[in-house]
Amino acid sequence: MRKVDMVLIVAGWFLLVSSIEQVCGQVATFSPQNPKIGDVVTAVYNPVAQRATILRPSTLTLQALILPATGVTPVLVEIQMEKSGKVWKGNFTLDRKDARFLLYQFVAGDLKDDNVEKGWSGMVLGPDGKELEGARYWRGVVFAFGGQQGFKHRKDVVIAKADIAKERRSFPDNFSAVNLAWYLETNPTPTDAAIGRVKRELNGALEHFRKNEEALPMILVWYEQTGLKSKADSLRTILVAENSKGRVAFAAHTSAISKEKDPLTRTKLLEQFLVDFPMKGEELLAFQRQLLMGFVQTAQYEKGYSLLKSSPKMDPALYQTLTSAMIETGVKVEKAVDWLAEGVEIARQLQEDAKPPFITSADWKKNQANTLAGLLRMRGVGLVKLGRNNDAEPVLVEAYGMKHGEDLIVNENLINAYVADEKFKEAEKLGRDCVRREKSNLKVVEKFKIAYKNVHGSLSGYDKTVKDAKLEEETALLKRGINKPVPDFSLKDTSGTIVKLSDLRGRVVVLDCWSTWSVPCNVSLSQFQKVFERYESYKTVAFVALNTSENITGPKREAAVKKFMADSKLTFPVVYDNGLETAQKFGIEGIPTTIVIDRNGNIQFVSSGSKDGNEPVNDLINQIEVLLKH
Repeated sequence: MRKVDMVLIVAGWFLLVSSIEQVCGQVATFSPQNPKIGDVVTAVYNPVAQRATILRPSTLTLQALILPATGVTPVLVEIQMEKSGKVWKGNFTLDRKDARFLLYQFVAGDLKDDNVEKGWSGMVLGPDGKELEGARYWRGVVFAFGGQQGFKHRKDVVIAKADIAKERRSFPDNFSAVNLAWYLETNPTPTDAAIGRVKRELNGALEHFRKNEEALPMILVWYEQTGLKSKADSLRTILVAENSKGRVAFAAHTSAISKEKDPLTRTKLLEQFLVDFPMKGEELLAFQRQLLMGFVQTAQYEKGYSLLKSSPKMDPALYQTLTSAMIETGVKVEKAVDWLAEGVEIARQLQEDAKPPFITSADWKKNQANTLAGLLRMRGVGLVKLGRNNDAEPVLVEAYGMKHGEDLIVNENLINAYVADEKFKEAEKLGRDCVRREKSNLKVVEKFKIAYKNVHGSLSGYDKTVKDAKLEEETALLKRGINKPVPDFSLKDTSGTIVKLSDLRGRVVVLDCWSTWSVPCNVSLSQFQKVFERYESYKTVAFVALNTSENITGPKREAAVKKFMADSKLTFPVVYDNGLETAQKFGIEGIPTTIVIDRNGNIQFVSSGSKDGNEPVNDLINQIEVLLKH
């Protein structure tokens, strides 16, 4: 073979390999992998990689959790990615001097890619490229416990132990690393040998950390954990005598408070504790929340209110915690509704800069909306209880809107207020909406009938009104349908039979796109199974689970899928996608995705991602039912 031909063949081979790597390579890369403080970190996400969970995002966000030096609150950074060819790119400047370790995940709507719960991570280096105190410690924590602050990561205790050992050698003053080393040594099962090794280190650690107030409580705990309680007690007495306001005394007082059984005594101890041990930040807020719960439990509501007024950084949701028992028991309800009005105003005025640094902007806004809706609901209930129905109406109307008519307590109290004020037209409309949404109870129905009779003079048309209301909801659901023609497929199922989608025309078809390696699919498939079992005997409904985006092929893939189905006790039909070919035809953004197709062969409903609970099951049943009727 001529030399030039060989060169061309080699060049062609490298082009082919490069093309394969682009399509089937890593899901995400980060550069630099272990950045220095001050570096610009660039992330690249490849949605066509074999194990990508997010396949066709319209928008993509990189979430980076910055784990800082010990004692500092973690910070969550959100970076909007931009599409560049087949991949998505984004970057941020690592400008926090206290940064020590990074965890990453990608989000698109309800879809999340955390590398199949193995996570992506990077250790932060100093500006000089050297390791910083705490960096190896955080890496050890992440590997020891499989993540941090809701970010999943691969768990590997061997790596964790090695990292913690290196941290201790490099930074012997890091008592948190000592604590974690001993924990890993004695867990999950503390052997005599492991306890012996910790005991041998304890006296040296006490000598090393003797002047470190933050480390001493940890040393005492480990004396107790290793059976040396008498030594811990005598040492505690000495240390408290040396510094009655130090961290050892602090820990002793908190332990005594937690062991106190009498609620009133425990609350008094906690009050005095906050006087004796000044705190700040999250630590102070945590103890103030405990004290507030004590005031509520002992019916010291005025003290609870004073605490809330004196601590503006406490969550306004605690106004609801304080007043709910007052309203339920009928104690000082007038004061309760006034205090709730203050809580409502505080919740309205909270700005984005009040957001805790470790949660997303989306979660913060959702939490704030839920807080405001909860405060409005409780205030409305209190006003109705006082007979101030006219005042209650606008409060409950706002809560009704924020809760999308799905809160039965709001619905019940609002219709009560309307009927009590003889606003029967408003009550009738509300009752109709509650029935239409299937968010009513016996009390709502009772008031609905009263309102209907007052508006129409009798109940003769009531049953038809209820039927029409339910039909109206079905019509509204149909209007939300996509009504897009479905692409056909012919795919082999687990028995080797070819399944053609067009052969299912005339039935409602529920198609679930999933993969064995996708953790969110585990939740989605269990819900899919519940709905399948409900309709298994129906000849008008068909279920097909499209196994897609697997990283193995042929008999190995078929064996893995069958084992997965058997282990998970899943019995619905499964067909095999050709790589991602069918999933891409349907234009799905990621897995898991559920597609509901009407009897005419049109896609009507699409939902992506996984959610816990019964809501996804109920939604899917409602979609099937409405398509069966139309």
